[in-house]
Amino acid sequence: MNVRQVQKFVLAYLEATGSQLIEKSPNHITVKLSPEADRALTGRPFYWSFIDNTGTVPETMTYSWMFGKSPPPQAGVPATPLTSLLTPSGRVSREEIYFGSRRLNQFFDAVRQTGRCVTLFEEPPRGVRDPLRSAPYTAWLGVNFKVGYECDMKREELYGWGISLATGIIDEKFFERLDQAKLSPRLPPNIHLLKNGISLRKAMSQLEHALERKLKTSDFAWAEEAEERRREERKRIKGYYGPQLERASDDPDQSAALQARMRQRLEEIDWQYRPRVGVSVVNCGIFHLPGLQ
Repeated sequence: MNVRQVQKFVLAYLEATGSQLIEKSPNHITVKLSPEADRALTGRPFYWSFIDNTGTVPETMTYSWMFGKSPPPQAGVPATPLTSLLTPSGRVSREEIYFGSRRLNQFFDAVRQTGRCVTLFEEPPRGVRDPLRSAPYTAWLGVNFKVGYECDMKREELYGWGISLATGIIDEKFFERLDQAKLSPRLPPNIHLLKNGISLRKAMSQLEHALERKLKTSDFAWAEEAEERRREERKRIKGYYGPQLERASDDPDQSAALQARMRQRLEEIDWQYRPRVGVSVVNCGIFHLPGLQ
């Protein structure tokens, strides 16, 4: 991520959490965190436990974050130099944010924890729509699937698919489409949401079945090669323990110990080499997009 991408990501998170932007320039922002953002970023569990137990109005932190002002620190230097500035409105913590910094990793963790499921609306272009007419929006379920092809080696693929909750149409390039759209957590004015034709449970099931059909048409030469390596490794292990078992045939205890070690090693070989495909959901969301689709 370059400097502008980092700044754009941070601003998007602050907007989504309702934080108050006090000051902004091309290289820095000053922001008063919302309670949600403060809980996620400041590491003050005892303070928030006190607030929750007493019902006291919280006083959130104010930060001045700088983007791209200084190069990343060298080894042995703290990742994010943190200083404080006293202002008439209170203490403002000043900090640098760049790709690889501790603070930016905190943003990533917060998004992973709270952003696995989102609801967003595409913002219509300004000055194009008739302000006296209401535009229809269709809800889409968008899911990022991670597919892992595993044996003694591992490969992962990401599938960003979407399905219209109105018509059931599946778009295999849904998240590429979202890259071109400007999305907001707030409902734009002068639009109405069309009624869903299918439930979320059914939509998810249809996406899973469609992905399963696609995966079944994949090239599984890698699995056949992995299975061949598994058989060869099992043969090698049995060849190693076979003579030892023959020599220990007169000693039941030693023979039992050798058989146990051989079974354990064969199980490890099976786990390591047996080909398998795993599918998991990285994140998902309901995306309201213009038109009936």
